[in-house]
Amino acid sequence: MKKKILLIEDSQLQLKSIELTLSKLGHEVLTATNAIDGIEVAYQTFPDLIISDIIMPEINGYQLCRLLKNDELLKRIPIILLTQLNEKLDNFWGLKAGADSFVTKSENPEEFLNHVRNFLENTHNITSEERQKFIEEKKLENKNIQTRINNLLDQSLIESTIINEFRNLSEFIYATKILSKEIFSLIFSLIDFNVAGIFFNERDDKKKKTLNLSVQGVILDDKVLKEIKEDFFSAAFKEDYYRDEAIFDYEIVDSALGKEELIENSDILRSKVVIPISYANKIIGGIALYHKKGARFDSSRVLEIIVQELKVLMRIKWLYSETKYLAITDGLTGLYNRRYFQQTLDREFARSKRYKNPLSIALFDIDFFKNVNDTYGHQFGDKVIAEISKIIRTSLRKTDYVARYGGEELVLILPETPIDQTMIPIERIRVKIQDHPFVFGDKPVQVTASCGLAGVEPDVNTYEDLILRADKALYESKRNGRNQTTIYQS
Repeated sequence: MKKKILLIEDSQLQLKSIELTLSKLGHEVLTATNAIDGIEVAYQTFPDLIISDIIMPEINGYQLCRLLKNDELLKRIPIILLTQLNEKLDNFWGLKAGADSFVTKSENPEEFLNHVRNFLENTHNITSEERQKFIEEKKLENKNIQTRINNLLDQSLIESTIINEFRNLSEFIYATKILSKEIFSLIFSLIDFNVAGIFFNERDDKKKKTLNLSVQGVILDDKVLKEIKEDFFSAAFKEDYYRDEAIFDYEIVDSALGKEELIENSDILRSKVVIPISYANKIIGGIALYHKKGARFDSSRVLEIIVQELKVLMRIKWLYSETKYLAITDGLTGLYNRRYFQQTLDREFARSKRYKNPLSIALFDIDFFKNVNDTYGHQFGDKVIAEISKIIRTSLRKTDYVARYGGEELVLILPETPIDQTMIPIERIRVKIQDHPFVFGDKPVQVTASCGLAGVEPDVNTYEDLILRADKALYESKRNGRNQTTIYQS
């Protein structure tokens, strides 16, 4: 099938030379001596491939490329950029501008033809009907070429401005609420909405997951707010949302007063878009938009740019969150480290004392761990600690904390748990450790752990006293034969 190749080159000599080379392929070669004429020919003929010089007057090859790639119909046409020198910077800018390939003019003619041939073979065949339809659509627009170029330039300027505005928001990356408000302000200046939601996920799974909301020109009934929360988080986390709804929440951080209409049913919000954003198979955030009027967010290029830039912001925020998380966790086990444990226990202890809520802790120690290291080596010892940590972590409630206290000692914080209710779940964990099939090579190895329990009582004045009591209870478990759990008795 004969195809159309559009060649744009401002040098008449080079234009004729390249045209002659391309004619060997047996396709129709169209020519233009500058970018403006080239765009006009592209609108009139809808070619299968565009080959353009980079250095040209008025509009250069990079600008031409960006213009064509911003046109909804022309963007599907592949573009090869030509240059005299094989400079890395030329290559970089060519690809950034949207070029599909990059060729030096000094390239061997046969290699150049093979390059073009491969592109044409792997390009979607434009049928005569498709070509005619495109040409007719452009005729119906009844715009001259300069108007079209101006429109494309305006669109490119708008897009680059939006992108720049989003990049500037990175300075607020450490303050989620402020960042959310700034994002809402920017989005509302671009897209009309009644409700918008922004979610930034945290690397620490124990952190509450909050959908920040902006409400504009309406008042939302509590039922509608809960439906929006469910709408977003069930889309982002699926069955995990229904397993543990308590960690998911919403907060209105931005609202505008005016002639508010009370929304008591979410069906009134006829336009809806919910977009979870992921990175490396992890949900790192997302956006949701709602409007009373229908079809408000359909096929919006502006919305595409917003989502694209939010992905960048959310990746930066996620990496910051991950850095914070690594600072409070133990590298071997993935559990919280001792410092974070002390900070958390200090906070939970103060809350327990203030509100008279129960609080217990459990201190595990692996039995005869030195013998394990001496007999099987430290690598196996590390494996034992890591596997026991996993057993404990997967056996706890979301509201509980587990940390590596030091060496082979692991400590649990059990908020809202009276001491007399800790024995059954802790014993269940101890038995799991006892029954776990630890294997060195193909040899089974029996590993057990002892545990001491202590709870907040009126005579426990500091969190250090609580740890000391758990340590004394652990000592009793060791003294009485190990592989058992003991509650501290005063």
